[in-house]
Amino acid sequence: MFRLRRGSQRRTIVFGCVAIKVPRMGRWRAGSRANREEARIWREGWQQFYPELCPVLACLPFGTALVMPAVRIMSRDELAAFMKSDAHPENSPDPELYEDKLGEWGYLRGRPVVVDYAMRVHMTEEDLGLIDPNARTIDDLRRYFGRG
Repeated sequence: MFRLRRGSQRRTIVFGCVAIKVPRMGRWRAGSRANREEARIWREGWQQFYPELCPVLACLPFGTALVMPAVRIMSRDELAAFMKSDAHPENSPDPELYEDKLGEWGYLRGRPVVVDYAMRVHMTEEDLGLIDPNARTIDDLRRYFGRG
């Protein structure tokens, strides 16, 4: 199975059971930064506190490509139902990693996961300053949840 999805910063190529995110040619810097950000978040262990994050399997140097498991993206109706359900995470503190919009959520072996959680790389310094101080870094989260 081969599919191609196009986002504002990256293209995602799905080959069977893996999805490979590559920066768009006109957005190389932003796309590679987003790949590096998702890899960093996963490597640091944010999924311990936010299990909805889709796993990162690999990231090539400089963010040239990011590999995740392929997921089935939620349809518009599935996303609407999910947003109203108890399965949708209401994070506190909210780390502002992702948006709840079409194309961002999917199912990995039946479990809802968010596939794009590099939102912070596109935020202004002012926006970043509005993030809950308990969720700005992995160390903040460990202290907040008593694991550090």
